[in-house]
Amino acid sequence: MLHKKSTLVFCIFVLCCAVLSVLAQEQHQGHEKSGDDKNKMGMMRQGEGHMQDMQMIHALFADHQKISRTIKKIDKGVETITESDDPKVQAMIREHVAAMYKRLTEKQPIRMWDPLFAELFKHAEKIKVEMSNTAKGIKVIETSDDPWVVKLVQAHAEGVSEFVKEGMPSMHKEHPLPDAKTEVKSFLGKGDGITTCPVTGEPVNQKVSAEINGKTVYFCCESCRDTVIKNPALYLKPDNR
Repeated sequence: MLHKKSTLVFCIFVLCCAVLSVLAQEQHQGHEKSGDDKNKMGMMRQGEGHMQDMQMIHALFADHQKISRTIKKIDKGVETITESDDPKVQAMIREHVAAMYKRLTEKQPIRMWDPLFAELFKHAEKIKVEMSNTAKGIKVIETSDDPWVVKLVQAHAEGVSEFVKEGMPSMHKEHPLPDAKTEVKSFLGKGDGITTCPVTGEPVNQKVSAEINGKTVYFCCESCRDTVIKNPALYLKPDNR
């Protein structure tokens, strides 16, 4: 009789352990799923933010003739003033500048195929930024205690001025590092034409495409599409799908 009771107690104990183990495993899986969901949500939000930033950049390129910009090299950096007589463009300038420096501080880079931008984001923590609104736009002062980073922010300021002057065509250009020799490349493609633009390497817009060499190629904007149509060999590899 005592043996039967002991066996019963033991069986109950094993059953309880099994139940607790299952509950613990389900709870662990729940935490993992919750973590995965949070990571996915974070990536989705970052992707949405990236698309919004690119749309803003394209809008500014479209209105680049309405924008004026001055650069002044200062001790340890650069001072820039970017303005417009158009109130809507003024608002876009301020929003874009704030978004870009938010990316800089949070290390969420864009144009990583561009040597200058990639190097700038690499040293983001060494850059001090002061922004203040002007009557028609915004003034930005960028400084650094690192002499190399000073050259980077000054070169970046000149690159942005090039964007303002030339508009969308300049978006496709790479900017060499300060003091670097410029090399002429025979192939400039940066994306696969399916999920990333072959010109900029940015996510594509499914509404912007073209049939090139018997294949459908997608782009981030119409300007990139027109650029590739004029010279597909410069941006598309023969086996591009």
